[in-house]
Formats: sequence, C-alpha cells, structure tokens
Amino acid sequence: AQYSNLIAPIAVDAVLRVIDPETSTDVDLRDIRVVKTLGKTIDDTELIDGIVFTQSAVKQAGGPTYIKDAKIGLIQFQLSPPKTNMDNTTFITDYEQMDRILEEERKYILSQCRIIKKTGCNVLLIQKSIL
Repeated sequence: AQYSNLIAPIAVDAVLRVIDPETSTDVDLRDIRVVKTLGKTIDDTELIDGIVFTQSAVKQAGGPTYIKDAKIGLIQFQLSPPKTNMDNTTFITDYEQMDRILEEERKYILSQCRIIKKTGCNVLLIQKSIL
C-alpha cells in the first residue's frame, strides 16, 4: 500500500500497452512480465516496452552491445552436431577417421549458420547453448 502511487500507474500503463482500449474486454496477464532484479529496490521500478535480458552480453567475445534496427532471430535449439538417441560407441582407429568426423561436424554447424544467415537476422538469441 505504501508504494501504490508508484506501482499503480506503471501497472495501468503495462495493461494499456498489451490491449486495444477501443475493443478489448479482458486482459491476458501472461502478456505482462514482472522481472525482479537482485540489488534493486522498488523505487527503481520501471516499465520496459520490449525485451528484458537477465543476462548481460559477453563483452569478451568482442561483439557489439548495441544494434540499430535489429532483425532479431530466436532459436530454441543448440548450435551443435546432432546427437543420436541411441547409446553407441564409435571406435576410431586412425587420425584420418577423426579428421573426417570433425570435418562432418564442422560442415553441419556451418550449414546451420548459413540457414540462419539467409533469414537476414543480425541479432541471434539462442535459448540453448552453443556447441
């Protein structure tokens, strides 16, 4: 109750952004997310019109942290060679076989990357891991 004059206007704005006030008769609250941030206070509360990332960008990788007019792609699989459903063991008897397997895996990953690149996205969000 003591923060109602801070939270109430933000809540109303959030609802108005996910509905059409002219035609809507109800609100699907699943369209609104509340993200709690460790170390922040209720006075830091703000409404974000967009996506909130809870993990920061990896700056050591040298990639950009800001992209204007981003075309965002979202994938829910990992960029890695496929795994078989069966438990099997591959016996490699020489370096040539190992090189061939590694080359096939590399070609598979490059194929995935080319398909993603053809979509035109310049920001890729990956729900799973890379390799």
